[in-house]
Amino acid sequence: MLHIILKRLTKMKKRIKHNDLLPWFTMDHDQLPDAYLKSCQKFFDELQATSHKHQATSMPQSDAMVDPLQKVNRKELKKL
Repeated sequence: MLHIILKRLTKMKKRIKHNDLLPWFTMDHDQLPDAYLKSCQKFFDELQATSHKHQATSMPQSDAMVDPLQKVNRKELKKL
């Protein structure tokens, strides 16, 4: 009788806290609830989609953003 109960407990899927990604990486996916797997997959898909967007650069893109002294130095260098 005890072995039947233990067998059922091992087949039961564990309840997981909201936004907890640790089980995704540490547990066998067959042991995780379907709703959890679907939610994690959606999160990773959204994360991947946003990672393809371009980010703003930290480098100045025009002379308007450059220090006036640097502009003078550039003009002097161009004359040489």
